[in-house]
Amino acid sequence: MVGSTAQVGKFDQIFDRHHEAVQRYCLRRLPWHEVNDVVADVFLVAWRRIEEAPESRELLWLYGIAKNVIRNAHRSLRRQDSLRRRVSAQERRSEPSAEVHVVRSFEERNVLDALASLRVSDQEILRLKCWEQLGNGEIAALLGISPHAVDMRLSRARRQLERALARADSSHPAQVSRPVTRGGER
Repeated sequence: MVGSTAQVGKFDQIFDRHHEAVQRYCLRRLPWHEVNDVVADVFLVAWRRIEEAPESRELLWLYGIAKNVIRNAHRSLRRQDSLRRRVSAQERRSEPSAEVHVVRSFEERNVLDALASLRVSDQEILRLKCWEQLGNGEIAALLGISPHAVDMRLSRARRQLERALARADSSHPAQVSRPVTRGGER
């Protein structure tokens, strides 16, 4: 938006007369590294509202604009700090312990091994349902079968997976620490 020559001239005069005063005003209220951005915002608002600039009280008008811009900057900083704290707290909470990693890795391995023991068609239908989170109608369209056939295949595949997991659990009993008996045997 380019203003008329009169508007440009008025803005130039206000800027030349009061830039340093507005900058000092902001320096007393903000960290130094934020001042230039805030001063730029003050004069951007002043440019947009140049027709409202009072003839005799330009500096007070600019201070009023600066007060609002600084208030907005403080609000923005508080929101950023709040967000930073929430993200930091979330990162701490979401980081599982080493034990959790080990257990999850073991459980995931068991599930993947059990899944791999199924027929390829059973593996695929379970992956589409559980990992891709497709609905039965979507799976039916993708595989070229009826939704009823999807229900039946999913039911069969789940039973087969449960059996495979049960077999894996029975072949790998929970490791329980036992006291050492004579001769160092367990």
